[in-house]
Amino acid sequence: MTIELKRLDSFIDLNQLIDNSFNGTCFAYDWFLFLKKVTYMLVILNEKGKIIGFMPLFIDEKNPKKLSQSTMYIPYGGPILLQLPTKERHKIKLIRDIEYLLAQYLKNNFTTISFSIDPKIIDIMPFIRSGFIPEVRYTYKLDLHKSMDELYKEFGSDRKKEIKKMSKIGAKMVCDNELKYFDCDKAMKWEKKHNFPSSSTFVKKYILESISQNRGMSFVLKNNDEVLGGVHLVWDKHTAYILYSYYENKGAITTIYFNMIKYLKENTEVQYLDFEGSVYESIEDFNMSFGAYQERYYNLHWKNNEIEKIYSGLYEYGDK
Repeated sequence: MTIELKRLDSFIDLNQLIDNSFNGTCFAYDWFLFLKKVTYMLVILNEKGKIIGFMPLFIDEKNPKKLSQSTMYIPYGGPILLQLPTKERHKIKLIRDIEYLLAQYLKNNFTTISFSIDPKIIDIMPFIRSGFIPEVRYTYKLDLHKSMDELYKEFGSDRKKEIKKMSKIGAKMVCDNELKYFDCDKAMKWEKKHNFPSSSTFVKKYILESISQNRGMSFVLKNNDEVLGGVHLVWDKHTAYILYSYYENKGAITTIYFNMIKYLKENTEVQYLDFEGSVYESIEDFNMSFGAYQERYYNLHWKNNEIEKIYSGLYEYGDK
């Protein structure tokens, strides 16, 4: 098994590979990577020279030795594995071999490393044994195989009351595919609160691109001419992800979620809705009140000769 550095623009069928992979997400589609100014991919080849996996490199624009991926902007990253063996022991062995190979390459070529692993990859022991520090994160998901009635029954009583209240005042959800109503600045207001550089310009480009690729939609709740809230959703072949949202009250966001689930079931083939969780209990409780179940995933961190700095920064989350 070997690893090679290849340019992103050398891939012809990347999106198809991702859709047919074990764990690929829409955060590795070529159009998303081009928007994120990703130039290079690590490609893992087996003994016959066949591609068995790859990993986009989110390299810091100001520091080429820094691999930087914040889950606030890119929920899932890390290696994307293609077809895996059916026997569990062979599957575990292959995943571990790939992770050892990646860990050594990354440590040899970068001084600071931060990236996430999607929830389908459970085994991260090779990274831990190579000195990476794991940060535990959680997300919450709905199983869209269930009927709409079954999903609604699992909503909490407060959520049901909010939906009924919005219905009584005549609030309607609009699929905003031209961004006539969705406010990108409001969706990213948490950046301003913490003095982060605004990414609303990028978010607008990303939203419009995801819609044009038929991999996203913006939803807003309107009461006559007043916009009560908005949510932007993106998806890949299997899962939809809630990425950007804003609202005046929980009734608005609850009603959007309810109608958004209907939209997904009627207009897409995705099987799961990922709330793209939060580390704050209040937001976690809100997500769980829709009947969502919990999934664990990891952020992995490594810094040459400065492990203590990594530990000191873990779990000090901003208020997203």
